[in-house]
Amino acid sequence: MDKFIIILYPLILMIAVLYSWYKLLNQKINFKNYKLYITLVIMLSTSLINFFTVNKFIRVTIMTVILIFSFKYLFKEKLNKTIVTPVFTQIIIFISEFLYALILLLIFGNEANKTINTILGNFATNIVVAMLLIIFLKFRITKKLYNLLLKATDRIKTSQLCVFCVIGMLILNIILANAYYKVKLQFFLIFNVILILLVLIIIFYSFKTQNKYNKVSDKYNVAIKSLNDYENMMTKYRIANHENKNLLLTVRAMIINKDKDIPKYIDSIIEDKYMDDEKLLFKVSAIPSGGLRATIYSEILKIKENKIDYILNIDRKLRAVDLLELDTDTVIDICKIIGVFIDNAIEAVKGLRKKNIDIDLYVEDNTICIKVSNNYRGNIDITKINDEGYTTKGEGHGYGLSLVKKIIDDNSMFKHKTEISKNIFSQILIVKYKKRIK
Repeated sequence: MDKFIIILYPLILMIAVLYSWYKLLNQKINFKNYKLYITLVIMLSTSLINFFTVNKFIRVTIMTVILIFSFKYLFKEKLNKTIVTPVFTQIIIFISEFLYALILLLIFGNEANKTINTILGNFATNIVVAMLLIIFLKFRITKKLYNLLLKATDRIKTSQLCVFCVIGMLILNIILANAYYKVKLQFFLIFNVILILLVLIIIFYSFKTQNKYNKVSDKYNVAIKSLNDYENMMTKYRIANHENKNLLLTVRAMIINKDKDIPKYIDSIIEDKYMDDEKLLFKVSAIPSGGLRATIYSEILKIKENKIDYILNIDRKLRAVDLLELDTDTVIDICKIIGVFIDNAIEAVKGLRKKNIDIDLYVEDNTICIKVSNNYRGNIDITKINDEGYTTKGEGHGYGLSLVKKIIDDNSMFKHKTEISKNIFSQILIVKYKKRIK
């Protein structure tokens, strides 16, 4: 009976942990997914081995590592989410254990420690902690804290994130070691909670500061990219000016020779050389200023360089939109996303005989929609299109749309649609606009 209870109580807690992960990720539990049961078996067996064979002062660290690997196997999320989610559930478990121990302390006094350390006491502790873990997930503040922690660690380097986690676990184990031998239960609880909160605050603000630096760095990277685009444009105009001088010299020679075909020659120059550029500049001027206009213009220049046929359609209603009313980060994110969409479209059509890219900007239900479409060859699995590394273009590609997904997940103003119709693949960015678009 004792052996059965020893196996049962970690099982209850592991089921609660799995449930908490699905809740935090806003995913429904798929009971047909064989990985769910494999993960549960791995978590249960390794936790039992950990309990019986590992020194109790490093069990917490070992268990956290087990949970991180189990989470990665089951969900295959980004590294920061893979680390943060199991650690966050561990924190809630610590808080739940503290509340339960505090209640026992108030009821049993100094006998509380003996009550907890029996087999039935451990069994009851795991049931209560599992229930408290699920209850905590019902509170909005729990999900808000989780999202804040994800945002704070979003741009942190892998090495830094791992170092912070290791330091946190080492401190926790030192606290536990000291508490087990020298400090009474009530002082142990108070001391632990205060120190854990201090460590969490320090880690959180470290992440937040690093995140700010990375955001500023991103802004400068976008600015540098824009400068590079403008430098390329200046180079093209210098070449164009050189060609214009040669054309003028030709016209001058024709005038001296009183050539009758001068008007036709000038008309051909205007038609071939300038009509297309003037038309493009006129169309692009209808795009709201604030960065998007320059992004689309520079991307269309790339399209023209690659001799790709394109169509640019702009809704007249967009003239009433002022992108400068959006915050700087949102505008930068819009430019990044559209840059990825168009770059991917260019790469997709490069090897085709017929190359077509359509860019549509329109207003729909008080939202700004930007649609980039291209023809394609081959098969596209629309269910995997946003997965990191998924591509139809070969090794070294496939990370653009996963970056787009990350940006969209972090900003509630964005929505993303993917459409496939015959041999046309379309990516649509939908941006909520606060003011009514007339």
